[in-house]
Amino acid sequence: MRIVYVDTGALIALIWRRDRQHERVREHYARLRDARDALLTSSLVIAETATRLRYDAGLRPALAFRELVEQAENTGRLNVRRPDADLESRAWDVMERHHDRALSFTDCVGAVTARDGSAEAVFGLDTDFALLGFALEP
Repeated sequence: MRIVYVDTGALIALIWRRDRQHERVREHYARLRDARDALLTSSLVIAETATRLRYDAGLRPALAFRELVEQAENTGRLNVRRPDADLESRAWDVMERHHDRALSFTDCVGAVTARDGSAEAVFGLDTDFALLGFALEP
């Protein structure tokens, strides 16, 4: 079993069938589930995903996402890290160190969360994670 950090792009593609990456992401998620990999994300990714789903896909997919997250957390399938002052400070440090890249704060929090959680890979579509030294899946 591995620990895999989950980013916004993968969650949106997994939930929203109209996303062009939906099939690819869904197939990879099935592999993660079958391997019983532990999933880790941040509350900022949850907020970003819910917001994007609400704006792009509508209320129903956003609320369905909420139910999936709650169920996954309750069953231990997903660990959602909520940033504290220390994590936020270290995220700002990541942004500053990589001043030549337009990293979002959510991605900086994700990078710190993934490192702290000993994630072996990032399940996402954002190549910034690969540039930060993470194995990007799918």
